[in-house]
This record gives sequence, C-alpha cells and structure tokens, in this order.
Amino acid sequence: MSDIIDPLIPPHRFERVQNQVYRGGYPKHRNFRFLRRLGLKTIVSLIPGDQDSALAEFCAREGIERVCMQVESPNENVTLKDQVVSRCLGLMTDPHKLPLYVHCLDGSNVTGVVVMCLRKLQLWRVASLQNEYLRFEQDGEIIPEESEFVEMYAGAGLVLPNPYADYLWPGRPPADGLPFQGGTHPVVPLARLRPRAAAAEPPVAPKRAATDPSTHDSASRAAPGSSPAQAPCRAQPPEAAPGMPSDQGVSASGQPTSRVQASQMRDAGAHDDGRPAGSDRQREETDVGWEAPVLRTTASATALPAAAEPSDAAAPPEPLGASAQGSGRQPAAGSRAPGPAGGADSPGRQDRTEVAINDIEEVALSVVIQALAIEGLGM
Repeated sequence: MSDIIDPLIPPHRFERVQNQVYRGGYPKHRNFRFLRRLGLKTIVSLIPGDQDSALAEFCAREGIERVCMQVESPNENVTLKDQVVSRCLGLMTDPHKLPLYVHCLDGSNVTGVVVMCLRKLQLWRVASLQNEYLRFEQDGEIIPEESEFVEMYAGAGLVLPNPYADYLWPGRPPADGLPFQGGTHPVVPLARLRPRAAAAEPPVAPKRAATDPSTHDSASRAAPGSSPAQAPCRAQPPEAAPGMPSDQGVSASGQPTSRVQASQMRDAGAHDDGRPAGSDRQREETDVGWEAPVLRTTASATALPAAAEPSDAAAPPEPLGASAQGSGRQPAAGSRAPGPAGGADSPGRQDRTEVAINDIEEVALSVVIQALAIEGLGM
C-alpha cells in the first residue's frame, strides 16, 4: 500500500468559474496536493473566523496570498455586505491575483451569491446566473433574500483594476473608463475603473555626433602625436568680406585683389605677394589647395612650343608683360599688357601673341588635370 500514489482530491463543491478563477468549500489537508497543482496566487476565504492553522501554513509554504473576509454563516438570510462583495470582485478580476480560489465553509450560499454578482457584472441574464447558483445549492432553491440582494447590488465601493481580466468583457479592452456608453456600467452603475498608472518613459540615449567621412579619413592620415583637430584637411577658399565685390579675392599678402588685377600680375611674371615667378613651381605642381585651378604661369616657368614665324620676323617674341616687369609698373585694370617692340598693330606679332595665349591656356589646363590626378591618388 505504500507504493500507491496519493490521489488528487478537490475541495467540496469545487468548480471552475472562469479561466484561472475557481470556487468551492473550505480546503482540508487532503485537498492541498490538488490545490498545489493549480499554481494558485491568491486564496479568498469568506468565513466567520479562521478554522485551523493548516490552511495558513499551506499558503505560507507555497507562497500564496491569503485574504480573509469576515462573513457570518447564513441562516435563511444573507450575511454578505456590498463592500465585501465589491472587494472580492476586485480581486477576482485582477490579472495579477490570478489564479485565484474563493471559498466559504461549504461552497454554496455565500460563495454562490458572490458568483451571481460577478455574472451580473458580466451582463448575464438573471435566469442564467440563478441556474448556475442552483447547481451548488443543497436545497435546490434560491431564497428571496438572495435574489433581492443580487438585484439591488449596484457596485458600491467596486473599483475594478486597470487593466482587468480578459474574461470580464471579451472584445472590450480597457480605456480611460468602463467600455460602455458614457463610461457607466448599465446594471452596476457605481462600479468604477481604477486610473491607469502612467507608464515610465524610457531613458533617452544621448545622440552620437555624426562623423564626416572626409574628416575621419583625413584624421586617420594625421601625423603621429597630433590630435584629430590638428590633422591636415583640404584647404577652403577664403570667403569674401562684407561689401567686397564678387569678382574680388584676397592675395597671399592679405590685400584684396580683383580677378583682373590678379590675372595681370600673373601675366607680368610676379606673384600676388611680390615673389619672383618660377620660385615655387614645384610646390604649385603638387599643391591641391583652393588656388590650384588658378595657375601662376609665366613665360620663363613654362616651356612653350615654338610658333611658326613669318619670314619677315626679325626676332623671337618676347615674354608677355616683359615691358611691364622691366619698368616696375602694372597695367591698368581691364587693359591688355603692351606687346613687344614693333607696335601692337603689326599683324605678324599680333598673331603670334594670340597663338602664345592659346598655348598657355592649353598648358594650364593640362597642369590642372595633372594636379587633380595627384590629388585623387593622395585620397
């Protein structure tokens, strides 16, 4: 006989009311193994007083919350109060309290009246909730006092949890009020819905600064020991000062110069800062700064192809702007530099000047293309 497994014995008049909600009589020691299998969180006792300490010890051992409500045993009357029923319904509809077991002494009258009030809250018809009550009534009848109590119950002190259990009103999720017209229950008008607790806002993560790919690449090529802020980067053209014409720039010495004056100074063979031409040709070929497209090309620094000379030419053409460079004077803005000796009206010399200008433009274009190619290889 010792090898026989103890059977699972439910409490007297045990029944499932809703999902994870059960009813019945007072649990005895033989019922504890059955109740343990239900995984209960709450046991509601509607009894005159604590009958024994076995149930209290069982709840403490299993981690079950036990709620005791003082209710006298009925004797052809109803001993329940509206506040007791409302408190019990609040526990039975709270998802955090489920699974739950509610019981009285015999699981009949007191528990039956509480379940009838729950069915009224669920909008059951009177005939349906009374038929369910009679299934657990030992005499097979319902007394007028019990019917009158359920009919007059209006939900005094009933505060439903928010959110409430899904079985209460399927398809009607909780909102700011009860899911009925005007936020009032049609047959339990005093019932209220507990305000929903404000959800805690998640912490806002600090925004990461966007990284410029070009800055990151240039910083990675910085010299050892230098910070990213000191890393070499591509030079940007200086902005024009307020009030400065759009065709006016800044020379290397810091003095504003117009585009026409800068062009004339380059034709004269001198830099913007007064340095002689050809002194930094090697630096100009490898410099990819903002002045790279504007080359300081002079006749002495750039080899020009020989131009076909007419038979009557007495001497090769002189460098452009030679007279201006020799005299130290700069031509006026907007005027062309004077040509070599022989007169500007000479047809042969005028043709050679135009050919030389065209050749200079072609050489300048090829140098710009080579500079851009060197810059692309450096990237």
